[in-house]
Amino acid sequence: MNDTLGIIMTGFGDSALGELTQMRARAALPVCGRYRLIDFTLSNMVNSGITNVGVPTTSHYRSLMDHLGSGKEWDLNRKLYGLFILPPYLSHENGDSCGDIDILNGIMDYLTRSKQKYVLLSGSDAIYNTNYSFLREFHISHNADISVLSTAQASYLSSPHGIQLNCREDGSVREIELGAATFDGARSSMGVYFLEKDLLCRCISRCVSRGFHDFVRDVLLHGTSENRIFSCPYTGYVGHIDSVSSFFRESMKLLDPKVYAEIFNPQAPIYTKVKDQIPTIYGPRAKVKNSIIADGCTINGTVENSIVFRGVEINEGSTVTNSIVMQQSQIQKDVVLDCAVLDKNVIVRHSRRLIGQESYPIVIGKNAVV
Repeated sequence: MNDTLGIIMTGFGDSALGELTQMRARAALPVCGRYRLIDFTLSNMVNSGITNVGVPTTSHYRSLMDHLGSGKEWDLNRKLYGLFILPPYLSHENGDSCGDIDILNGIMDYLTRSKQKYVLLSGSDAIYNTNYSFLREFHISHNADISVLSTAQASYLSSPHGIQLNCREDGSVREIELGAATFDGARSSMGVYFLEKDLLCRCISRCVSRGFHDFVRDVLLHGTSENRIFSCPYTGYVGHIDSVSSFFRESMKLLDPKVYAEIFNPQAPIYTKVKDQIPTIYGPRAKVKNSIIADGCTINGTVENSIVFRGVEINEGSTVTNSIVMQQSQIQKDVVLDCAVLDKNVIVRHSRRLIGQESYPIVIGKNAVV
């Protein structure tokens, strides 16, 4: 897909994710022990042969820039094209960016200078592993103006933030609705769009001239009569993260060996920033069951059905079940964690009990001491 330019939107206004995105963009949200959300979309693009990828930023982008660096881990530190981290552009007209149209308008120079014919425009709120070549072939064979990667997975169809597609038999989109699905046979947009670069630039310019700000509402929702919009079905597993509960739910699904094997397929690796650390140390009283444990940890307690990130310390007498403990956190002695999400560098003092529910996990913000 050398003729395709990749654009990854990094998220803004992520209030639904609460403290997890208070100090970071959604794209930089840590998942599965050592990855960030953006790793999945970026790796999919690289594995599809896309060598020119732009990542527009909005706010709280320090951790995202630190993670991506020069793009070396994704083989995007190139002399020709490669990875471009595009800082936010603000004008007197838009002030704080109002929507993704404003962000795309801010990188118009990057778009027009790129030589690729097509654009793969994607969000960064999903966990999945695919090669986008089939989307390009679908787009060309259907003579589409805009092709939308879609799924019938329940997590998308029931999401209050969903984008539902009402399609004809040939896959063309009859109408688009926002919110949870209300009609039979609906498919949901995965937030991945394939179109010609010139069409995207025209859509951006038209929206800006009319004071519009949102790609979905102002290009897709009102564009079914102007453009040939098609739904390209995706049948693989995809984890949609748009809230704290969905982050917890989709993270726990990665403990299923079948889901894990599909996402982390060695034939199509998910790349991430490399951090050389010592192996995890398991003490004589450590008990670990059905969990993902990253490098550099010290485990002396019990861990079950949980995800533990790099450098975490779990002391004797502590029990961590159905929880997510992020990097460099410390669980002192005789602590009980169940259905909890601990952000980076959290310290839980001895004998504390943090117990949430699967539908409403307890979230402890970064650098907190409990």
